[in-house]
Amino acid sequence: MMDSGIITLCNLEDGAQQGDMPKPVLVPLKKDDEVITWQFEERRISFSRQYEAMGVNSRVDMVARIWRAPARIGMYVVITDYEDQEHPEGDQYRIDNVQHTLNSDGLKVTDLTLYRLEDLYDVSSG
Repeated sequence: MMDSGIITLCNLEDGAQQGDMPKPVLVPLKKDDEVITWQFEERRISFSRQYEAMGVNSRVDMVARIWRAPARIGMYVVITDYEDQEHPEGDQYRIDNVQHTLNSDGLKVTDLTLYRLEDLYDVSSG
């Protein structure tokens, strides 16, 4: 059941004006000038996945399942939690792994392995 919140897939791009210092910003994926969002289901992080991440000096902060999406490793996501009124702007994560699979009903889904960002980027509105 995909009821944990809303995910917005983003690319990291330079948002600086020409001649200014580079300024990385997150730019949401759009279709017909509308930001595309997916409902997601937070998945359990297995011990083996945690230990594999520790073996390469990394960590797994969340695994999220969404309906099939054009996600790629290295993209970013902004997650808005339905119940978190303290952070309406959402939390930001880097996608460290993407697994396209089928759910128990045979429907196409995408599992995202996410690393929570400490330093947040601005999110572009245009």
